[in-house]
Amino acid sequence: MENINSPGNRISAGKLAGGIVLLVIGIVGFTDAIDLWDAWEVWRLWPLALIFVGVASEADALRQRRSGRGFILIAVGVWMLASTQHFFGLRMGSAMPLGIAIAGLGLVLHALVDLPQTKENDREHRSATNERREQP
Repeated sequence: MENINSPGNRISAGKLAGGIVLLVIGIVGFTDAIDLWDAWEVWRLWPLALIFVGVASEADALRQRRSGRGFILIAVGVWMLASTQHFFGLRMGSAMPLGIAIAGLGLVLHALVDLPQTKENDREHRSATNERREQP
């Protein structure tokens, strides 16, 4: 019996998060279309979708100890959320340093956690990727 948590059978958190975001957008849009409620309050929080997908992508990358770019989505999402909701009186320009700081934090985290890039690690990663592609 195969282990569901084996490297070849792991559920992609990024794909799962993307699917959940699309599901929520569809449900909110539908409930707004049938006048069940006013969806404007939810649409104002759209940057949370960027943050959610970015966190899921980062979780995948950190679990595999590889470089990921989810922190960029998180940084842009936090920047946009802080500026659109005017957290601490922030506007688009004044909230940008917050996004830049989060992007920097992501780079530092990956510098500390990622496996060193060696030819052996790269070869192992390519062979694992090829094995997953060959499986039905």
